[in-house]
Amino acid sequence: MFWRMAFQLGDHTVKHEILSFLRAAPLLLSAALVSGCATPTDAGDTGSVVDRVKSDKTIRLGIRTDAPPFSSVVGDRPQGFSVDLCGLVAAAMSNMAAVEGMKGTLVSVDTQGRFDALQSGEIDILCGATTATLSRREIVSFSIPTFSTGVGAVARADASAAFLKAIDPAGSSGDAGSGALNGRTIAVRAGTTAADWAAETAYLKPHNVTIVEVADHKDGLDQVANGTVDAYFADKAIILGNLRTRSDGESFALSRTSFTAEPYALALPRGDEDLRLLVDRALSALYRSGAVLDVYRQHFGEPDANVALFYRTVALPK
Repeated sequence: MFWRMAFQLGDHTVKHEILSFLRAAPLLLSAALVSGCATPTDAGDTGSVVDRVKSDKTIRLGIRTDAPPFSSVVGDRPQGFSVDLCGLVAAAMSNMAAVEGMKGTLVSVDTQGRFDALQSGEIDILCGATTATLSRREIVSFSIPTFSTGVGAVARADASAAFLKAIDPAGSSGDAGSGALNGRTIAVRAGTTAADWAAETAYLKPHNVTIVEVADHKDGLDQVANGTVDAYFADKAIILGNLRTRSDGESFALSRTSFTAEPYALALPRGDEDLRLLVDRALSALYRSGAVLDVYRQHFGEPDANVALFYRTVALPK
């Protein structure tokens, strides 16, 4: 773990003040958005995390520092779509559990230690860009989905047309038999579902592709830029978020193809169903009200009909 930041949950009541308030003081978000999802008595005598939060009035949120536009740090200020959602969820927990003056701690985590931090109790909720998978559910739990993306590829825009087609077979049979992948080197980030996919997929295995692991997304993109690797495979939404922060972003070509489906969710301690219920109530209320689209708009631009449908679909009934 690298650093911690204390924050105080505020009591703002106007929905449209949330994002400007966030820019001034991260995670000081409104309980009013989710006040309709449960009354304070609904929390009852809940599970271990909620019991502890009610006792010491502190919640610990784990955030990534390098996964824009979901979770990153600019200067000394955490920001991102998942960070915003976690702030709203924390405010909802304060409201539903009738915890006045609840404080919190932001704890930075990386891809290697994030689930360990949940298991050890160092953090209560993981707010990042985390794919919910069955294998991960052996060690942690997950909320309802918060976002949907997929593994894609990015290469230099001046790469050969054959290679760009090979890593972006959208609309074709998906056959990389042209040989453009033969002997190539690709990069993935260690500890990610993209790394798991690359190691197992039949799409790459026949072509003697060398797979190297990098420490973070910036390193992967840097290696593409300088020609050390031919392509970098990662979640497309994260690739796009990183490209937007780079001065050389226009020199890359991002695939339209998604090789996998990656449903993001907030990760929670395994077995704490009362915490999971509170989190899912908060998220469902945000989705049903459309408030999540305000947060989405700030980080991804105007949501289309498919995005709105996604959140209406994954929201659970009361």
